[in-house]
Amino acid sequence: MSFPYPLPTTGSISFADFLQDEDNKYFTEISEATAQRGRLRLALKEAKRAEGAKDYNKIIQAIDDYLPYLLAIVDCLKSGEMKSKKEIETSWRCSLSDSILREKPRVVCKGIYYELIFVLLTYGYACSNWASSIISRQSEQEDTNFVAKQAASLLCRAAGVFAYISEQICPKWENPPSSRPPDVYSDISASLSKIVLADASSIAIRKHATQRSSSSLSGKLAIGIAGQYETANGLIKSLKDPSKVCTEFKKYVANGGQFHQALGKKFLAKDASEHQANGQAVGFITEAKDIFRQLSKSKSSAIAEQAAQEYAETSELCHTYTKNNNTYSFDKIPSKADLQTLTPGGRMALDLTKYTPPRSAFGPRKDEVGESVDLLGGRYY
Repeated sequence: MSFPYPLPTTGSISFADFLQDEDNKYFTEISEATAQRGRLRLALKEAKRAEGAKDYNKIIQAIDDYLPYLLAIVDCLKSGEMKSKKEIETSWRCSLSDSILREKPRVVCKGIYYELIFVLLTYGYACSNWASSIISRQSEQEDTNFVAKQAASLLCRAAGVFAYISEQICPKWENPPSSRPPDVYSDISASLSKIVLADASSIAIRKHATQRSSSSLSGKLAIGIAGQYETANGLIKSLKDPSKVCTEFKKYVANGGQFHQALGKKFLAKDASEHQANGQAVGFITEAKDIFRQLSKSKSSAIAEQAAQEYAETSELCHTYTKNNNTYSFDKIPSKADLQTLTPGGRMALDLTKYTPPRSAFGPRKDEVGESVDLLGGRYY
């Protein structure tokens, strides 16, 4: 399960209040852009009010319909085909900004790129939440591998969207206001890309582990996932004021790194035991057990439950490996430094799905080829 991202909501605007179209060349298109934004706003409000399952497909479809118009406005402003009566100003309720209030306030900010970044962030959040919804609502009759593949596909898609924001959109925002929320910082979207890709790979490693595959490979995959979470954590900490980022989100990232490091050590212990390196097996499983014990006391019920299950397993393995070593081989238990040296580099099970924006609905780039994607191959929930 991925972090449950609160979907942003936004206030209403009319683009006609901000855009100057002297020849009325794009009068109809500007009106349609406002209408499409209104549909997205309504879809987000409905999702916020929904008590049960949310219709993420509807939200993603609304974004897909709005983006060609929003990108066209960006193109027209950049090329000079349109001018601003006044700088575009929109308000968005932030998902990752920390707040003492029960409901996070909407943050008003100027700039067309503020709007574009938040729309794309919402796209990524919806994909990630949809993946979690698919897994949590899986029925006994459904093919487990098929469901896992669908969820991982959505998360890889989200990773591509977040990477696109960080690499292609944030650098184009010239002189962004210092009052902007951390959600729209490049380092945050870069960290999000790594987090959801780690989430996707975590699904893949669970599938891999159930197929009685190589313990060594499973260990490398878990360590690779941990590295993604740790890099994301480093990006968040590199912000000028990391305290502005949601505490629960930061805990999720830190816990994810620790959990998968421990998972990697568990698999390395199994591999060592399989190769009669009993001292190494005891060393790795003891470290894994200690981390899982610590995480099992977490205030986050999701990570605590998973860690408790792993703690029970690693405790049994620790007892078995210690008994084997004390009875048969009497190997020296490696120190923490030695175990670190013995730990292999990580590998990633999956890669992000590169995001290509849709074709602009009008303006100077209208005829350029964009992308149309059916995220789940025609099967929706």
